[in-house]
Amino acid sequence: MRKDSFKALVGSHNYNLNTDDSDKDYKVFFYPSFDDLYSGEKYSKVMTGETEDVEYHDIRKLPDMLWKSNVNFLEVLFSTEIIEYDGLFKEIQSKREYIASMNLPCLYDACMGMYFKKKKEYERDVLKGEWKKVYKHVMSAVRIVDFLQRYESSNWNFSKAITYQDHEYMRGTLLNIRNGQYQSDNELDVFIEGSEKLMAAIKGVYKNKKEDLTTKEWLYKTVKWEVEEKIFMELQ
Repeated sequence: MRKDSFKALVGSHNYNLNTDDSDKDYKVFFYPSFDDLYSGEKYSKVMTGETEDVEYHDIRKLPDMLWKSNVNFLEVLFSTEIIEYDGLFKEIQSKREYIASMNLPCLYDACMGMYFKKKKEYERDVLKGEWKKVYKHVMSAVRIVDFLQRYESSNWNFSKAITYQDHEYMRGTLLNIRNGQYQSDNELDVFIEGSEKLMAAIKGVYKNKKEDLTTKEWLYKTVKWEVEEKIFMELQ
């Protein structure tokens, strides 16, 4: 029987970049059952509702995603809304800044992958004239590069880098993009070109950082121990 460990708010509501039509997005992490371990399965699913979307993930997936510096999983540790079902989240959260910065070269690559994915979607949907999607893609592309710059300039404070305060100029700019204040692809291309210059300028800062293998080892062992405990209890 699978048991939940924690549920975390993610996405635009977590960054303070939500608009009136933004759904709430959550990630739920659960422990595998004995049958999952036996079969080698890492179960996951997505449930979409009218006001919130929920992704379910096997907790064994979390260390891999954090080590690969997937920002969509790293942000879980900095969620503004958490429901805890046991003590694992608190333990991992206690080292969240170390975890976020343990593989900075990979973080840069992961963010670049996200950027180019959004840029490709932007170029595709401009040709289709699907402007609501276009604005969302450009905002996401610009935001992920801006995050890299904010993270480095804040002396590797992930929480400060990922969250936009109400008074911040860049928050207003991103929301203006999202809300269609820039209504031609020429205007939007200015943001894309600026983002690419910025990510080229900061590449060396990230790529020259060493990996923190001590934190990696602690993370994998901590999650493994909790999984073992839950399986032991299930088999009693």
